[in-house]
Amino acid sequence: VAMNMHWEMHGFELPQIPDGMAWHVFANTGVPSPDDIFEPGEEPLTDSQREVLVGPRSIIILVGKTLTINH
Repeated sequence: VAMNMHWEMHGFELPQIPDGMAWHVFANTGVPSPDDIFEPGEEPLTDSQREVLVGPRSIIILVGKTLTINH
C-alpha cells in the first residue's frame, strides 16, 4: 500500500519480490472509475516494477502475483 496525502504526485520505490513474480495494481484512488479498482485475478501489471507514482491525495494497493505466460 502506498499513500500520498500531499497535493502533488510522488514516486514510491517498490520492494523487490521473488523471481517469477511481479507487482499488479489492485486499486488506485487517483484514477477515475472503472480503472480505480480491479476484480481479483484481473489486476493489471504496474508500468514499472521499481517505482510507482501515486497521485495527489491518493492511495494505491498493489499485489505481488506470479507471472503467467500466455501462448
